Amino acid sequence: MPNRTLRERLLHQMANFARGIGVGWRCGSKGWEIRAGGIKIGNPQQSITVFSVACLASLLSSMSGAGAAMLTTPVWLALGFPLPVVIASNQLNGAAWTLIAARNYLKGRKVDWVLVGVMILFGLGGAYAGTVIVRGADTHAMQRVIGAVILALVAVVALNPALGQNEQPPALSRCVTGVLAFPLGVYEAFFGSGNGLFTSLLLCKGRGLSLLTALGYYYLIAFCWNSFAVSIYSAAGLANLTLMLPSTAGSVIGAYCGSRIGRSKGHGWVRLLFVVLGGVLGLKLMWG
Repeated sequence: MPNRTLRERLLHQMANFARGIGVGWRCGSKGWEIRAGGIKIGNPQQSITVFSVACLASLLSSMSGAGAAMLTTPVWLALGFPLPVVIASNQLNGAAWTLIAARNYLKGRKVDWVLVGVMILFGLGGAYAGTVIVRGADTHAMQRVIGAVILALVAVVALNPALGQNEQPPALSRCVTGVLAFPLGVYEAFFGSGNGLFTSLLLCKGRGLSLLTALGYYYLIAFCWNSFAVSIYSAAGLANLTLMLPSTAGSVIGAYCGSRIGRSKGHGWVRLLFVVLGGVLGLKLMWG
């Protein structure tokens, strides 16, 4: 049609391209659905909800280490996704946003790459064990115990305002710190919320790092742990694009903003969120 405007021609070409690669939408049993290559991505309302919740969760988590899964897990379950799929999606979100948060916290700081490598190595062994646990064990009782431990850690931070404010001489060797990363890897793979608290306290007390630097180390290490767990869950057929695509996009944006805010606000701000969100997480786990 020669009389069409440039805008109309562009829209027509975009529609043809979308149909060519299999992107489209239709009204399904649960409302409008978006599809790509024959795969259902989800309805727009659900995708917006998932994106928004993931963005808020990673925004708060990247400033405190409390863990995005504290907020995302109950929401994803309420939307009807099975628990293994929810955990797999949380791991992918973590793999996407932790590297961004690590970069913002560690920019301009000297990184002990030997320590990072040792912790990643031992943590990967723990992460594999964690993927086995989540597929074959009831973790409710374990979560209550972890909740109590998190509350104890929060109390330690609350009662020691100077903890992690300045660098201190190391109290543990790199090897011992690496071995202690094994149980952290286990926990990261099957739940993860609060692991930033555990790892940061280990690095602050054991290696004398400041709280902000310790968070950067944790996010760098967690990127590798999460990526490994994602590969295991994906191989087990637990990938779900309806949840993974919008939640990963939201997580990346939230973490970028949150980590920049956390670094600019400094120790006092991060410590406050560390205590408040860690306390909420600990109580939530204890009360189920």
